Amino acid sequence: MDYDAIIIGCGHNGLVAAFYLARAGLRVLALEQGPKVGGAATTDEIFPGYHFSTCAHSFVLFHPKILDDMRLVDLGLRVFRRDPPQFHPFSDGEYLLAWNDLDRTKESIARISRRDAEAYGAYVKFWQRAAGLFDPYLLTSPPTLGEFLRAAEDGPHASIAHTLVTGTRRRLLDDYFESPRVKASLGTTFDAGTTDHAGGLLYFAFAAALSSRLGRRGLVGFPQGGMGAVTGLLRQAAESAGAQVRTSSPVAGVHVGNGRADGVVLGDGTVITARIVLSNADPQRTLAHLVSSEHLPDQFVRSVRRLRMNAGYLKLHCATTRLPDWRALPGDGPQHGANVRICESLDHIDLAWTQARAGRMPTEPVLGLVCPSVYDRSGAPAGHHTISIWVEYAPVGLSPAAWESQRARITDALIAQVARYAPNFPDIVTDAFLHGPPEIEARAGMTRGNMHHVDMTIDQMLGARPLPGCAAYRTPLSGLYLCGSGCHPGGGVSGVPGHNAAQTVIRDLNGVAAGRRPRATIGAARPAPPDGLRGRSL
Repeated sequence: MDYDAIIIGCGHNGLVAAFYLARAGLRVLALEQGPKVGGAATTDEIFPGYHFSTCAHSFVLFHPKILDDMRLVDLGLRVFRRDPPQFHPFSDGEYLLAWNDLDRTKESIARISRRDAEAYGAYVKFWQRAAGLFDPYLLTSPPTLGEFLRAAEDGPHASIAHTLVTGTRRRLLDDYFESPRVKASLGTTFDAGTTDHAGGLLYFAFAAALSSRLGRRGLVGFPQGGMGAVTGLLRQAAESAGAQVRTSSPVAGVHVGNGRADGVVLGDGTVITARIVLSNADPQRTLAHLVSSEHLPDQFVRSVRRLRMNAGYLKLHCATTRLPDWRALPGDGPQHGANVRICESLDHIDLAWTQARAGRMPTEPVLGLVCPSVYDRSGAPAGHHTISIWVEYAPVGLSPAAWESQRARITDALIAQVARYAPNFPDIVTDAFLHGPPEIEARAGMTRGNMHHVDMTIDQMLGARPLPGCAAYRTPLSGLYLCGSGCHPGGGVSGVPGHNAAQTVIRDLNGVAAGRRPRATIGAARPAPPDGLRGRSL
């Protein structure tokens, strides 16, 4: 065998998996189809002198254990902490500011509703408790939904677990708040569909568990150099541990011999062999395209093809000569460093989702605008700025030609929508690039442009992510593992799926000594846990 492990895809999870496997003494090769690592976490010079985090733009979910193991801070990671994290202007000139300080946020809410200001503290505690329920499962194989609920039954927060599984965002907000504007400001539904989507709250418990851990370290915000700087450091750590990383090496398929994955076939036909293969590609791309269907059960393949990937997004990247002048809060101030949320109501969210699901671009999408160059001045020429607008939602499944025909119209409409809140916006934009589902799929290799590989809904979470048949990083094909965002606990730049997949592989190697080849028993479908790993401590 050429290698002990080959990893398909050098997104952040692939690099994390490469690090842990190499640190355990395995010979590891990580292959990336593009010219640089990062996947959905890259920094690109879209216009001369303007550097953007092209897809993921914030460092908010990375697990501190992985950060410490890979010594990212020692290697040079710097994160600019956002405060306030969110500024929410409304069309009539009202606004809300969410601060890192609870009391300051309550003061802002009190301008709209004193009752809601008092309720906000209880709402924050709800998510702290929800995070506590999810936290034990971050660095483990996922529990089934039933196991998650049973574990919570005997504790003080059983009702919270029940709410996470059966509740909706709208119902939760109605329980705590009276103001439609406060609800709109807190009504984020990222990758959970509408505000009435039952079970979508599980995603936010996962996010709360990770962001609270990272927040205690003061490392939540915009990374210096953009997200590409983060994945560059991940590559450095993986290579220092002994992994080989190759870019411009597209994988055409998983090679199968004697009924198990035993390597990969590159785009030029070259076969590279390995005892195990990990795929950081999304589950559908891996199991319905990179693996020939003859090597998987028919029913399983049908389930893979039916995976739900309906949450589509756009990003509009803008080079600007100065900052927007927000009608609700004009002039200089902390609002420019926040995530600017443009959303008038919960119904606004649901209408955008409904229109996108019907294959149409929403007439008034929900927008999230960030300006990292307020903190990281290296991202734009002196006096200029980079502004990225995250757009929820976009229709998926349209051809690149269909998107191309709409590109100019959508770009103009989004700039005009921002201008209703910041009238100077059209005048300050010198260049704009619309990054839609086809570009996300082409550049980051994500089917249908789905940023989390598969939607993070109740039927595709915990022990059913992405499917019950491969929820614990193993697949029905012996020797093949998944390590990307389509695995537990889900999407976002956390590194957790890569970490967990690597630990699963190491356990399955059945006691491999450091620096030695694994025995032939690796990759068994459900091996018994080894008595002990004789390699270096993980």
